[in-house]
Amino acid sequence: MEKAIHSAIITSIKGNTAQLRIRCNSACQNCMAKRLCAINEYQDRNISAILPETEQFKIGEEVNVSLDSGQGLKAVLLAYVLPLFLLLVAILAAKWKGYDDFISGISGIIILIPYYFCLSLVLERLKTNFRLTVSKKEISREHKRNG
Repeated sequence: MEKAIHSAIITSIKGNTAQLRIRCNSACQNCMAKRLCAINEYQDRNISAILPETEQFKIGEEVNVSLDSGQGLKAVLLAYVLPLFLLLVAILAAKWKGYDDFISGISGIIILIPYYFCLSLVLERLKTNFRLTVSKKEISREHKRNG
């Protein structure tokens, strides 16, 4: 399965969880989801990720952070597509019932409140489903020869 890989720097470590600062890299320029990706909007973004127990990491170390493309699409579906669908259904249902544009628009917005509330209730479960993979950055062969 294809993965979206970003370069990051470890800013802090507590137990097996690390705070990472992601830097937007050139791979974002060729990504089909770059307009929907929150990482692409900022130069630096702080996230947390669980470190693999098989490797040792230290603060300031540059690492690779990856997410399976299937998980990325699932995140886009939950954050953007499904709310848009609910919004449109609510607006169209209100229009079909004969309400004016203002009430139809408000009903579309109001339907999003329980959606995002329910999403916040399952946030911890979602965090376990969307696993970021942290791995050590490979040192290039030229760097090994020169270093």
